[in-house]
This record gives sequence, structure tokens and C-alpha cells, in this order.
Amino acid sequence: MNAAIVDDQAEDIELLCSYLSRYSQEHKTHIYIKKFTDADTFLKTVCRTAYHLVFLDIYMECMTGIQVAKKIQTKDPRCQIIFTTVSPEHAPTAFRLHVLDYLVKPYGYAYLKDALDNYGASVSRLAHYIELKEGRERTRVPVADIIYTDYSNHYIQVHTTSCVIRTHMSFSDFYPMLSSYPNFLWCYRNCMVNMDHIETYIDRDFILKNGESLPIAAARKREVLQTYADYIFDSHAQNRRGGIL
Repeated sequence: MNAAIVDDQAEDIELLCSYLSRYSQEHKTHIYIKKFTDADTFLKTVCRTAYHLVFLDIYMECMTGIQVAKKIQTKDPRCQIIFTTVSPEHAPTAFRLHVLDYLVKPYGYAYLKDALDNYGASVSRLAHYIELKEGRERTRVPVADIIYTDYSNHYIQVHTTSCVIRTHMSFSDFYPMLSSYPNFLWCYRNCMVNMDHIETYIDRDFILKNGESLPIAAARKREVLQTYADYIFDSHAQNRRGGIL
């Protein structure tokens, strides 16, 4: 999960980070956190970074958290927002924006845990995930967060929007975990790519939205590109019909 904290109080950011770290360890999940002390710097990243969850202070210089929330919802309406502030007076306005939660400082870990549990419940109804063993721990990885997977030295490497997860597994055992999802394409030897994260292709490479490139198997190039073209066509057709991918 990609999360951002926007708060001009450094000590409040660090406390929230400690809570998020504790939650991540207790729930065996990955939370990649970006920290911002001013709203303008944060907003410049929204167009190129898909944040799943944003923690917003309300009282900040130059721009209030309410104003920032409205801009987030315009740019990425799927992003969930939790306000963290010293006063309860803006709660009615905040909830009219349909934010996930409103935490009044100083709040304890239990309040943050409840907010994250609510977030998990809201996305679990829509999100699929695979479960992998990383070291001695098992972790759930949302399928939508996976950009691509590859294989190296007996390890599957799952490249997500926030981190790389390595699990000791053969490709033949791993492949069925994603092959049932229509957005995953076996493009090269032991490599699978999430076609939702492909920007374009040039000659024998897929160019991903994050700037990385993945090779296309020469022997299967026509088949791979046809599968990709069919997926894009079907996705656009479903969008025109108002479907949800």
C-alpha cells in the first residue's frame, strides 16, 4: 500500500510513522510511506504516484487540509483520506467530503488501528490478493498493486507499486496464482506483467508507466502483442459501457 503523510509538524509525522510500522508488522502487510511537510510539494507528486491512503493535517501554512483533500479527490477519486488534526470543529465539513476517518490529536494507536481496519474492510470488497511467504512470514499482496514479476536464483520477485517482495518458489508453482487474472501477461520466459501498468511498447520491449522496460519474448512476440492489444480493446470497450475493471 502506498501511503502519504502531509503534516507540517515533524513530531506528529514520526509518531504516525511509528503507529503505521506497528500496524504493518501486526497485520503482515507492506505500507510504503512518503512524508511531506507542505501541501504544495505533496500535490506535485499526486499525478505521478498512485496513493491508496493519505493522512492530512488540516491546519497547515498556505493551504488547509480541506483544500488539499478536494484537490486529491479531483485528481484521484479512488484515494482514501484520513484527517489528523488538533480540533474536532472541521469534522462535519470533512465527512461531507466522504473521507475515511477524522482523528483528533493526540490520538492513540487504537484509533489509528480502527481507521486502518476500516480502510482494509472497504478495499477488501473490491480487491483481490495473493498470499506469499517472505522469509518466515506470510504477507498478502493486492493483485492490483503488482506491476510485474520475475524470477532469479530460485526466488520469485514480485515488483509492486511500493516495494519488491521475494518468495522462494518455482515459476511453475507461482504462475497459476496470477494466470487466472486477465490483466496478467506472460511476456518473457519467467516474467509476468500487469497490463494495467504498461504505457506502450517499442520494438521488443514493454515500457511501463514507472519508466521501467520489460522484454517481449522474440519467439512469442506476435502472440504477446496480440494478447495485449485484445486486452486494451476489451478494457476500453468495458469503460465505454460503464463497467468496472
